[in-house]
Amino acid sequence: MKKIINKNIKEIKNYQIDQSGKIEQTNRTTIICLANGTSDTIEISAKIKRQLLEIFRRNGQPRNFILFSFCGGLSIILKRNPSINYVVIDREYFGKEPVIKEILLEMLGKKQIEIHFSLIGRKVNAHKNGYLTFIKKLKPKKKTKLKDILEEIKKTEVGKQLKDA
Repeated sequence: MKKIINKNIKEIKNYQIDQSGKIEQTNRTTIICLANGTSDTIEISAKIKRQLLEIFRRNGQPRNFILFSFCGGLSIILKRNPSINYVVIDREYFGKEPVIKEILLEMLGKKQIEIHFSLIGRKVNAHKNGYLTFIKKLKPKKKTKLKDILEEIKKTEVGKQLKDA
């Protein structure tokens, strides 16, 4: 697929992102996988998720924990792959897609990227590799640290208001 942007022709590659192990399940690891032929995976440990939840609780915003932590992970994996300009994210949080997109674009700043949401299914590499990493058959390419995710969250208006983070 080709798309004309500012009279330059850019090829759009269809990348998918899938999550294995939900963010809100703070007793288990979350894997976020980006794939299109090759794949990249990041791991957010249960410990880090519990620390993030506690930060949001202390700030009176426990409901923001899930979407902001998810978007933090998405932002990290997309920044690790700067050539991506089009991505399809698996629908994990139905009805929250506009909010996720807004938070994610705020975290990504000036990076130009087209974001779409769809049920990507179990047959795509993003799901397969994410799941294999989740069950420890593959190793994650990056294990995130608390400071990595907080750095992304603090780029948002909500994140800037977090104290003791």
